[in-house]
Amino acid sequence: MEQHYAFIKNNRVKNIAVFASQDEELADRVAQEQGYDDAVWVGTNIPTMWSTYDGTAFTKPTDEYLISIGIKDLPVTE
Repeated sequence: MEQHYAFIKNNRVKNIAVFASQDEELADRVAQEQGYDDAVWVGTNIPTMWSTYDGTAFTKPTDEYLISIGIKDLPVTE
C-alpha cells in the first residue's frame, strides 16, 4: 500500500510525496537534499497542501494565507 510523507518547511506543508512503503531514512534524505526542515510520515492521512504543522497535528491553511501566496484569488466584490 502506498505511503505518504509530508515535507515541512517553516512549519508548512510544502510538498507531499508517495512512497512504496514507510521509509524514514529515505524520506529524511530527500528532506535534507531538497532543503525541507522535516519529513513527516502521514501514511494515508494526507494533509492539505500549505497546512501548518505544529509537530503533532496539521491545520488547514486559511484563505488569507492562500491569497497571500497567490494560490487563491481575492473574492470579487461589486
